[in-house]
Amino acid sequence: MIQENINGVPALQAEGKKKFPFWLRAVVIILSFIVGTNFLVSCKPGASSKSREKVRLGISRSFLSVPVYIAKEQGYFSEEGLDVEVKEYSSGKMATKALFAGEVDISTVADMPVVLNSFKREDFCIFATFTSSYPFVKIIARRDKGIKTGADLKGKRVGANRGTSSHFFLGVFLIHNRLSVSDVEMVHIRTVDLPGALKNGEVDAISVWQPYSQKAMKLLKDNAIKVPSSDIYRTTFNFAVMKGVAKEHPEILRRFLKAIDKAATFIKKNGESSQDIIVETFKLDKDTVSAAWDDFTFRLSLDQALMVSWDEIAMWAIENNFIDKKRLPNYLNFVYLDALEAVKPESITIIR
Repeated sequence: MIQENINGVPALQAEGKKKFPFWLRAVVIILSFIVGTNFLVSCKPGASSKSREKVRLGISRSFLSVPVYIAKEQGYFSEEGLDVEVKEYSSGKMATKALFAGEVDISTVADMPVVLNSFKREDFCIFATFTSSYPFVKIIARRDKGIKTGADLKGKRVGANRGTSSHFFLGVFLIHNRLSVSDVEMVHIRTVDLPGALKNGEVDAISVWQPYSQKAMKLLKDNAIKVPSSDIYRTTFNFAVMKGVAKEHPEILRRFLKAIDKAATFIKKNGESSQDIIVETFKLDKDTVSAAWDDFTFRLSLDQALMVSWDEIAMWAIENNFIDKKRLPNYLNFVYLDALEAVKPESITIIR
């Protein structure tokens, strides 16, 4: 006969000495265990790629992007429920172009492209700085051109990627050495091509960042010289997003920054392992990576110094007729604080 069990579900009740078959009970128990286990697994963050939020991330293939490579390698994006597709570009400038073109959702970007684009549009914002470095950009020159100091660049051909940090650093470097832009012949060359151009004698010196500065030193061997410079400019590397995306998907940005913060912690605690990951990523030898490692600070922030730096770059761009506008943008309008405030509020020092 059929009776209701305590849950109201029909249950088979044996008459006389008939019992529920043992084999059938075993099958039911096993199936219940499998279904229950799969349910628990599917509820875990990152357990299924279908449950993760897809994010297209455009990055500069440089040491500035180290925390991104670490976060990807260590699975921190997955832990935060994100399926991050990393697209590499030759510079943050190109990655940001991809952002504006809708090819990526988030991009890495240095200071110069932020400032130059701020004169043209107001639909993007920076939601965190994640890497900074004073000696990131360097002047590498040919010894056979008689270059030993910054002053020796006068009358020389210097390669730089126009509109990037290498261009701005060259300008600051020249001023620091009491030279003007007109004292040198600046040649616009893509970042990836700068080491080759120096080796082939197309230019006498280059303004370039890691790992391309190291590549140039290796190509020229004893004929290469790193021109001395003091801490005259702090390069920052930031995450950019369109304002509409920041407004519509704040939780994704928070989770993204949590993954990057985990990467920064890993780097701090596991320097050797982190370097090994970068050695494999860039196909460089360990000595090259180790030599450049201490040039960088990897941590999340949005500080007041960032605002000051952007103002200085903007004034430089105006004074050198790099843009045709004369009024500085209000850079408070180009930062999105909510995501970092939710993840690491103590790292925000911007005066509001």
